[in-house]
Amino acid sequence: MVKTFLGNRSGVLLLLPFLVATYAVSNFLMNYHLASPISGFGFYGELLNENALISQVLAPILIFLNAILLNAIFNRNGFMEKNNYLPALLYVVGKSYFHSYYFINGFGIAETFMILAFMQIFRLDQNQDGRKEVFNAAFFVGVAASFYPMLLLFVPFLFISVWVLRPFVIRESALVAVGFTIPLLYAGCYSSVFGVPIRGDSFTGFPTEWKFPDLYVVAGGLLLLGLATVGAVSQKLSQSSIRLKKLFRVIMWMILFYSLLGGFELLLLHKLDAPSFVIGWLVFLLTYGFGVKQVKQFPAFIFYLLLIFSVGKFFNPFEF
Repeated sequence: MVKTFLGNRSGVLLLLPFLVATYAVSNFLMNYHLASPISGFGFYGELLNENALISQVLAPILIFLNAILLNAIFNRNGFMEKNNYLPALLYVVGKSYFHSYYFINGFGIAETFMILAFMQIFRLDQNQDGRKEVFNAAFFVGVAASFYPMLLLFVPFLFISVWVLRPFVIRESALVAVGFTIPLLYAGCYSSVFGVPIRGDSFTGFPTEWKFPDLYVVAGGLLLLGLATVGAVSQKLSQSSIRLKKLFRVIMWMILFYSLLGGFELLLLHKLDAPSFVIGWLVFLLTYGFGVKQVKQFPAFIFYLLLIFSVGKFFNPFEF
């Protein structure tokens, strides 16, 4: 499987819906991840009950869409000399350990809009006007924050991400502020008109599902893959263009922010979904560990262990 996705054939993406559906159907039949009694959508309240079938259909569709968008960012920005479709596969398998894979909520919607935001940011160029891109990016981040208000903390990182790729321009920075604010104003009006109560819990991730053994497995697997990736990423950086080095810097800022946010929710609030934000950006680095022409055995072995555990948990839940 790894070798198939590591190649330059876009047709392999047709296999992803079957993999995504396998996870979704397995959970539907085995009830490993359970619907939360509270389905939070940030400032919009409880738009949809997680028990509803539509919730369990929309969530995996978003996962598939996210995987395609992340892979498009990877290929369009030349992270490798040839197109590579392994990022999408790594994302789908990594996210399968988390609740938002199986039930729609504000957290899952926010992740999609954050990816859309960075599709815009990665279009920025040092020598071209970037007003359209920075406004669109900020607008998408604002929408994401309206569904998952903890992303209000992302504002400084949004400015940093823009300034990494563009020189400081007052108009563009002003557009970032305006674009970010507009969807939040709308969300605030919606909350007021429809009487949506904004409690402290509304600002953090949902649900409170506590599948801690899963976190051990996926964290351990990603750590081993990361160790196998360090050398390849260092070599790539030494040979990269200035622009690609800047893109790597943006990705590192994203990983830092999501690690801090995930750590906060995990350690203080005992919520597990926020750490899964990091997976979407780790795949940009982890892909290098698998090699280019020939698949390296150790990363492939770790990946297959993660794949086996991700499916096996439905039929033999971890007990440790």
